[in-house]
Amino acid sequence: MCLFMPAPIRVAIVSGDRLFRDVLTVLFAASGGLEVVAFDGDPASLMDGEGEETVDVVLIDTGYNPRLALTRIRAARDRWAEAEAVVLGVEHEDDGVVDFVEAGAHAYVLQNASPEGLVRVVREVHARRSPNSPRVVSAVLRRIASLAEFPVPLARATEPLTPRETEILELVARGLGNKEICRRLHITVQTVKNHVHGILNKLQVHHRREAVRLGYEMGLLVELRENPAGVPGPDERA
Repeated sequence: MCLFMPAPIRVAIVSGDRLFRDVLTVLFAASGGLEVVAFDGDPASLMDGEGEETVDVVLIDTGYNPRLALTRIRAARDRWAEAEAVVLGVEHEDDGVVDFVEAGAHAYVLQNASPEGLVRVVREVHARRSPNSPRVVSAVLRRIASLAEFPVPLARATEPLTPRETEILELVARGLGNKEICRRLHITVQTVKNHVHGILNKLQVHHRREAVRLGYEMGLLVELRENPAGVPGPDERA
């Protein structure tokens, strides 16, 4: 009789602490069903990577430096756009956690969490369940409500997008990742990333999803709105 064995959850660890990475690698190997396939701690190195590894969950170490953690989250989400992102070492469940969520994190693990608790969060996030506390969920909803109360002005862009940037924004809205866009346009992955960052800077947003939303509001993606097939899909998260 042949038993079906589910594929292991592939994990990337983003931390500058080698001991920390090694300990987590041993922990996941002993837990069963978890496999560390990549790790790094340098956001610049993450941005330079081609993202060839297929990653399900990315663990980002705050390193007691929230600003660095935000940079790591954005870099990791840019490299592994389809992976679930989890922030490790969060000190308190306060409004600072919302900043991590806005940067692209899907969940967090407190400093005093147990190894078993970390493994449980990884499994829950991979299963598309939210392990976040009601307090954090409430804070996120309050932040969303405040943004709805004070909408972003349409004249937000610092300068108009170039034709190439508009073309790439349309492909992002269709749910294409960096590698798919580079193949479609016959340019390098790094060139795609450079254009995406140019788009985010011009529109003064932090995430692709925000850029797509603002693109619709500014009338840059009118054809996509008129074409249901162009509605962003699940791969648009980034």
